Amino acid sequence: MRLRYITLFIVSMLLFSCHKDEENNNLVGTAQWEDTAPVSSQKGNTAIQLQGNPGTQWYAHITEGEEWCSFALSTATSDKEGSLVDGTTILYVYFSENTNEESRSASISIRIGNGEITTLTLTQNGQKSSSETDPETKPETNPGTDGKPQSTNAWAEIPAYKENPSYQYVTHLTELNGTAVRNYSICYDKSHKTALWVAYPLHKCYLGSIDRTNEWVYDPEIGNEYQIYVKKAYKEYPTYDRGHQIPSADRTFTRDMNAQTFYFTNQTPQIGQKLNQGIWQKLEEVIRKNYTCSDTLYVVTGAYFANSNTKATDNNGVKVDVPTHYFKVLLRTKSGMTGKWVNQCKASDLQAIGFWLENKAYSETKVTKAICKKVSEIENLTGFTFFPGIPAEVKNDFNAIDWNLN
Repeated sequence: MRLRYITLFIVSMLLFSCHKDEENNNLVGTAQWEDTAPVSSQKGNTAIQLQGNPGTQWYAHITEGEEWCSFALSTATSDKEGSLVDGTTILYVYFSENTNEESRSASISIRIGNGEITTLTLTQNGQKSSSETDPETKPETNPGTDGKPQSTNAWAEIPAYKENPSYQYVTHLTELNGTAVRNYSICYDKSHKTALWVAYPLHKCYLGSIDRTNEWVYDPEIGNEYQIYVKKAYKEYPTYDRGHQIPSADRTFTRDMNAQTFYFTNQTPQIGQKLNQGIWQKLEEVIRKNYTCSDTLYVVTGAYFANSNTKATDNNGVKVDVPTHYFKVLLRTKSGMTGKWVNQCKASDLQAIGFWLENKAYSETKVTKAICKKVSEIENLTGFTFFPGIPAEVKNDFNAIDWNLN
C-alpha cells in the first residue's frame, strides 16, 4: 500500500512538473493590442505590444487581410520578425482606407520564442460607422505620396522630395478622435544616422496633458543598423543630450503620439546645458505658445552638417557624426483664423520665418531676430526646398513684428 502511494506521489509530481514546464513555455512572451477598439475607416496604423525576455526572437504573419494590412507603411509586408532587444517591442500594423459601408477584419498570428501562437484580430470600421473629426479641431490631412513626398500634392509641411540613395522617407501616423492622421514625417539620412528634417503640423488638437513617455526605442520603419542606439545617454553626456527634433511637448494629446517622438531617429547629439536645455527649449516653447493658431502652423525642424569632424558615442560604442547646426522653418496664415488651408491662401495672407542655430552653447536664452533667417536662406544652406506649394515671395522675407520678435 505504501509503495502504491509513493508511486502515485512520484507520478503526480512528474505530471505537475510537466504542466509547469508547459505553462512556462507558453509564457515566453505576450502579444496584445495597445488599443483594442476598432480602428477608423480612414487610412492609418495601430500598434501591437510584444513583451518577453530580452533577446527573445519573435515572428508575426498577417494570415487574413493582407490585401489591406501591412507591417510597413509604403510596401505590402505580411511577415515580420525580430528580437525583443529590451524586452519590449512595438509592432505597427498599417491599414488602407475601407471604402465599403461594412466593417472588415484581419487576423495576425504571432509567436514569441517557442511559445504558443497568439492570434489577434484587427477590426476596421466601414463607412457606415465612421465619424469625422470636428472640423475646428482637425488638422489638414490631404495625403501626399507614401514614401516619396511630392511638392504638388503633399501635406503643406513636407519639403520637396530629393533623390538620394542614403535617404529614407517615413511618415508616422497616429489616431486622433477616431481618425488616422499624420504625426510627423522625416527625411532620414542613413549615412549620418540622422533625420535631416522632421516635418509636422502643430495644432491645438495635438496638445493635451500626457506626460513624457521617456522610452527611447528603435524607429520600427527604419533598419536598426542605420540608427543610433541611445536607450541611455550618449557616452559624452552631459556634453550631448538626446535632443528631440519634433519636441515631446508638441505631442501630448495621446500616449501613442508622444511615444513616437522618442524614436532614436527623432534625436541627435545636441549640446545640452546651453542649447537643448537653453535657447533651443525656449524656441520650442515660443513656437508652441505664441505661434500655434486655429489654422494649422507648419514646422520643419532639421539638422545640418557643415562637416563630420566631431563625433559622439552611442550605447554600443559606435561613433556617430554630430550636427554642426540646427534649424526650424515655420509657415502659417497671418490672422491664424482664416479657416483655409495655406495652399488656398494668397501670398499676402501668409507668413514664414526661419531660425538657424549652431550646435554650441549659447549664453542667452531669449529668442530674438538675431537667430532668424529667411526661409529661402535656409533653403540655400541646406539644399532642401521648404513649403514647395507656397509662393516664393512668402519665403524671401520675414517681418519680425509679425512674429513678436525684436
